[in-house]
Amino acid sequence: MDHILADWAGSVVSVGWGGLGGLGGLGGLGGLGGLGGLGGLGGLGGLGVANSAAAAQALIGTRDGIVGSWKATTQPTNLQFDVTSNMERWEPWVRASVLDFELLSKLRFTPSTTVDGATLESFDSTAATMAAAYKPLATIIRPDDDQFHDYLILLDRYADLRPDRVAEIMTQMGGALAFLSSIAFLHPARTPYTLELLAAALRLANFAEMRFKHTLACRRPNEFSAQVQPIILTPSHGSFPSGHATESFTMAVVLWEILKASGIEPYNTDSADWGEQLARLAARVATNRTVAGVHFPVDSAAGAVLGITLGLYFVKRCDTTSPAYDAFEFDGRKYPATTGGTMNDGDFYWKVIVDAMNGTSAKPYITGTAGQPQQYSDLLNWLWGEAVAEWS
Repeated sequence: MDHILADWAGSVVSVGWGGLGGLGGLGGLGGLGGLGGLGGLGGLGGLGVANSAAAAQALIGTRDGIVGSWKATTQPTNLQFDVTSNMERWEPWVRASVLDFELLSKLRFTPSTTVDGATLESFDSTAATMAAAYKPLATIIRPDDDQFHDYLILLDRYADLRPDRVAEIMTQMGGALAFLSSIAFLHPARTPYTLELLAAALRLANFAEMRFKHTLACRRPNEFSAQVQPIILTPSHGSFPSGHATESFTMAVVLWEILKASGIEPYNTDSADWGEQLARLAARVATNRTVAGVHFPVDSAAGAVLGITLGLYFVKRCDTTSPAYDAFEFDGRKYPATTGGTMNDGDFYWKVIVDAMNGTSAKPYITGTAGQPQQYSDLLNWLWGEAVAEWS
């Protein structure tokens, strides 16, 4: 499997309750979604009033005063047709729309007709026929109803952490950019292209997770028991898989790959340390949603698998050398259960997830298929190069 999973598996020790954590819908990393941090463009602050009524009236008077007699001009040629270098000329939100189409137009979503599951597939443009053009990317099968009911005991245990985690939980509702920035030096003025790339990966994660949530349609914890009593407003969409887990692990993978691709210290020699901290952050953000009472641990487990899969896939779409990706399936029916109302091993342990995806410790609920074919995207490759250059 991919080297990032091998690095994570080999560098991180086992994690107890304190190391667990958790993210969600576009709210999870919402600060990246609209690239709001780029909106000010401080050095161009004087242009901020260009679209005001007063400015328009002033510009009318100015033109009347200086334009003079009309003169013929030399005809310019249009920009070069369909080249990635034009991306540099567009506004960030325009590039975001272009990249979203680039990513989503290559994906297909197929609900299963035999199990309560669905598969996200990626288009293989090298396939000889359309019938063989789509290959699995991520498959998720929901747990049985009884499993969710039994997992409630875990929420009761996690509720004890609410006084310690409430500040994190509330802050992460509005975005986790500050938490990512505390590990890697992200800043709109310093790393604008990195933020754009992360935002594109975030949107991919959100689109994918919400499509799975809709189809799998799993109830939230407070629909199973009156004693859950979440400390935040329960989102009005499906619980499984966790959006916060999906998004946070997608971000962890993509950001870590950017740091390593820079090829400089300390990201080169000490890359495992950076990867460990990013993975721990993703897990903590995910688990915080269980602490808050809005997610089951199995939601986070499925979200972690989906997030890592999407993160690796996204990076491969940017890759000019080896764009083949690894596909994974998460079967919630085979996830460890709690027995007799006592806590067994049905909790969320991110290291176990990574080891299983890496192939170093097999788990029946995670299976993988290596070497799925696809082609990289010139547009994504351009933004990837700009982002890496900010660190190197």
